[in-house]
Amino acid sequence: MSDDPTTGAAPTVDEGDGLQRSGEAGLRRLTLLGTGDALNGERAQSSLALPLSGEETMLIDTSSGTVLLGRLETAGIPLENVRHLFLSHRHFDHVGGFAPLLATLASLPEASLLVHAAPDTLRALRNLLDLTLPGAEGWLGKRLGWRELIPGKPTEVGETEVTPFSLDHGLECVGFRIAQDGAVAVCSVDTRPTREIAENASGADLLVHDAYGPKDAAEQSHAMGHSTATDAGEAARAAGVQRLVLTHLRSSRFVDPGALAAEAETAFGGPVSAAEDLDMIEF
Repeated sequence: MSDDPTTGAAPTVDEGDGLQRSGEAGLRRLTLLGTGDALNGERAQSSLALPLSGEETMLIDTSSGTVLLGRLETAGIPLENVRHLFLSHRHFDHVGGFAPLLATLASLPEASLLVHAAPDTLRALRNLLDLTLPGAEGWLGKRLGWRELIPGKPTEVGETEVTPFSLDHGLECVGFRIAQDGAVAVCSVDTRPTREIAENASGADLLVHDAYGPKDAAEQSHAMGHSTATDAGEAARAAGVQRLVLTHLRSSRFVDPGALAAEAETAFGGPVSAAEDLDMIEF
């Protein structure tokens, strides 16, 4: 398992669950920079990184603050390589690191960034930026771009195809089906159970899924706009994916990640891991 993420120390390889933490080059590799829910002080909040061709990197969500910058450094991802940012929705634990990221990129002459998000999320993000860091949108000038996402419509990012799909979180929220180098990974974070997940994850090599709590906490999980470990396992089974990874986890005071993985595996019937910050997952 990884070290305490607040230390910034590089974690070791955990060969038991098949998750890797190496710096080897190549595509078809997700790095989970943050795996905690909004109130988890033991982990960073949600953010994933995916290498693209040409040594570029895309991010999905930005955690909740400057911790993102440390996670990128620890993972060995140069800031100037981050060229695409996909945002699932506007909650602070998913977009809170955007302003620090943007401010840092503005100091790097070679940096540029294209932000991809659904319409309401884009508007909220730009309004938030204007309120909290006035003028920052102009710091990158033409090196900063904005692109609206439409559920079901693929976006091409080099040789990678990213297709957003609607989730059920109580506000505009999307998951992502990522097709790269002949393989498919699906990220479905912050959602109640919905058939959209199984439909869009059909036949995927990897499903990364929200797991707020165990089955006996279903009422609370769903009220908060999240899924249980059993929900995640059932979605993985319905989609026929090869592997399931649980993320967006509550702190150890509330959940046991190993127990969640075991519960999801019972529902899924396939391999399940509970993610840790900085896990590197090949698909």
